[in-house]
Amino acid sequence: MSDVRQRYAGLAGGLLWMGLSPFLLMSLYAVVYVAIFQIRPVSLTRLEYVVYIFSGLIPLFGFVEALNAGTGSLAANRAVLLNTVFPAELVPIRAVIVSHVTTVFGLAILVAATVVLRKAALTLLLVPLCLLLQVMFVAGITWLLSLGNLVLRDIQQFLTYATLILLMVSPVAYTPDMVPRRLAVIIYLNPLSYFVVTFQNLILFGRLPSAEVALACVALGIGSFCVGFSIFSRIKQVFFDYA
Repeated sequence: MSDVRQRYAGLAGGLLWMGLSPFLLMSLYAVVYVAIFQIRPVSLTRLEYVVYIFSGLIPLFGFVEALNAGTGSLAANRAVLLNTVFPAELVPIRAVIVSHVTTVFGLAILVAATVVLRKAALTLLLVPLCLLLQVMFVAGITWLLSLGNLVLRDIQQFLTYATLILLMVSPVAYTPDMVPRRLAVIIYLNPLSYFVVTFQNLILFGRLPSAEVALACVALGIGSFCVGFSIFSRIKQVFFDYA
């Protein structure tokens, strides 16, 4: 909690920004997609389409923010880690968790919206589990990228473009069945698509994702976490000596 307070220290709004930021972001995108583009699936009303977009967009922004913060966390705390016995493994994971605080508030707003739209279902209880799997997924990646970033600082520059591409090919503003069949494979080669589809199903449609999508989320979350932690624990000292 101290890391969260430090993040918003010095701001006039303070911790209020944790809830205000996702609300403003959602309002902006609602105007752009619904009022300006006026493009939506025929099966969804305007309000449902807004909830559909943010069911995928809020977690995606959390992923991007966590990935960037976690990747640069070891470099930012390198002097402390070299002169103390603080476990290096905790630095990236702490950055990832703090980066998802705004995501939690954004998802809470979406849950409230489903209540207003009378779309609330028991599947909302599984949203925290899906978010946990996403946190585990990004944590495993940042453990590896944070080590690499100690040696090659260009990694964070590369992430700017990589995450932009992932956002573009994730089914946030469109449904998977709107994509031409020959291009649909691009969506499912993107690991973030599985989390996006799961959040959208749990929050808006009140149903479980397909077994394939659910298993992919579990495999990506647990697999990334275990592999990332294992490799990090084995080679972290080599990278600190080299850096």
